Amino acid sequence: MEASSCLRYQVCGFGLSWIWLCLLLLHLLQNCSLVLSDSPYLVGMGSYDITGPAADVNMMGYANAEQVTSGIHFRLKSRAFIVAEPDDGKRVVFVNLDACMASQLVNIKVLERLKARYGDLYNENNVAISGIHTHAGPGGYLQYVVYIITSLGFVRQSFDVIVDGIEQSIVEAHNNLRPGKIYVNK
Repeated sequence: MEASSCLRYQVCGFGLSWIWLCLLLLHLLQNCSLVLSDSPYLVGMGSYDITGPAADVNMMGYANAEQVTSGIHFRLKSRAFIVAEPDDGKRVVFVNLDACMASQLVNIKVLERLKARYGDLYNENNVAISGIHTHAGPGGYLQYVVYIITSLGFVRQSFDVIVDGIEQSIVEAHNNLRPGKIYVNK
């Protein structure tokens, strides 16, 4: 008799836990307004190295001429995300850099390269380039005087690797476009 009541308790205990879990999930789903888009989008992602000079370049944004790079701790990346409508080709590109920021000159050069490669598909109206605002990467890639004082001028190697990396991450994202869905949660 004792064994059967113990077995009944374990089964009932599991059943109660299961019921509470289901009720919790039901509650969460009711309060989560998840929306699925009606039409699928094309979604692509790409990543490319933008580490730049590993030594003897002032680190971006510290305004301290003595703070220079002396090796690589982590590789820096450009990450591109493209969302496109399959029917009319409308699209948007968001690029996130492991860099302090982008600049007008960086944007112009990237857009020139994209125009040469894709025509008018990517332009100033649908490409956004943003930095994570790290000060742990090489500087000297901006055209603004106040930012290149501590790097003792424009550093072509820093600039070129960032522009190349942004372009290549967008190319990779473009080549990786696949049907996808967008979920919005609030």
